[in-house]
Amino acid sequence: MALRRACRRYSVTRVSAPAALASRPRGRRARPARSFDLHQRLTTLFVCAVATVVFTRGFLAATGYPQVGSSSLHIAHVLWGGLLLTGALLSTLAFLSPATGPLAAVAGGIGFGLFIDEVGKFVTKDVNYFYRPAIAIIYVSFVLLFGLIRWLSRRGWSAEEATLIGLESLQRAALGALSEERRARVLELMAGAGAESPLARAVEELLAQSADARNPRHSLAGRLSACAAVAWEALCAHRLFRSGVFGLLGLAAAISAAEVGWLLRDGLGHASFSERAFTLTTIAADVLLLVGALRLSRSLLAALHWYDHAVLLEITVAQVFLFGSEQLAATLNLAALLVVWALLHWTIEYEGARQATRSLAAHARHG
Repeated sequence: MALRRACRRYSVTRVSAPAALASRPRGRRARPARSFDLHQRLTTLFVCAVATVVFTRGFLAATGYPQVGSSSLHIAHVLWGGLLLTGALLSTLAFLSPATGPLAAVAGGIGFGLFIDEVGKFVTKDVNYFYRPAIAIIYVSFVLLFGLIRWLSRRGWSAEEATLIGLESLQRAALGALSEERRARVLELMAGAGAESPLARAVEELLAQSADARNPRHSLAGRLSACAAVAWEALCAHRLFRSGVFGLLGLAAAISAAEVGWLLRDGLGHASFSERAFTLTTIAADVLLLVGALRLSRSLLAALHWYDHAVLLEITVAQVFLFGSEQLAATLNLAALLVVWALLHWTIEYEGARQATRSLAAHARHG
């Protein structure tokens, strides 16, 4: 009700189109505005695609490469990939629900993984799934996709993008799907991006008044997130929290050392290219974990970002190379790493929202 009353106050007569667009620089070509969830959703798509390729090849190898169809027909899994990609596209085109984006990212990532996994069939005359250079084609495709994600995420937000992100948050508020954490992060973003047009100020005030709108925690996902938040805050407040983090990092390093030792049991000279690549990637991931451990005393959020980088490196590079030598180990590792990545992803979002809330509170005290 509060949001509806505020919307009536800020009718089209209050913020006219010329006034709202007055701050746009003239003579400059406007870039396409990016989504606030761009990095999160594209990273989810990327991780799901890599995981799908590894899981698919592991499953097919474990089951003897079964075929779905008859003696004259074969239903290739690239068709299921196309259906999932189409479903992801339709969902983003047809629905405004905030839940559509994450679901489309997962479905699109799985669909792309199923599609690119069969690239060997489409670059050979004999439709050869086992075409050896296909692995290189798949890997180069993932590298290009990762580069695209980093390129799109590299620059800061403009004032116009911040205003559009605020409007998108008002859509969430109208659906009762705007969490307090996201509202705080969006308000901090608008303040930091210098969104000061009449429309931006109206959006900020509407967002500030949407705090008492219907809470998304009534949903199952909201309740799970609330329970996780209580558990996380209790864990962070424990006096042995940092010692526990260091213990987990030590355990992760020990597991990595055991895997590398097993692969190099016959000596580095007898190791294959994939085994050497896995070793180098694992060392790089351990270095990232070490940097995160050093940052932990100054900033928990910064440390979590470094851990996230390490896990993503393990998922998207190390396990791909390990799959060439130890398919079962790579598949099991990937399943565990995906769980760790999901937990890290949630904690980074939550800690980012807490930091934004503290920043807004400090700004209000000094403003």
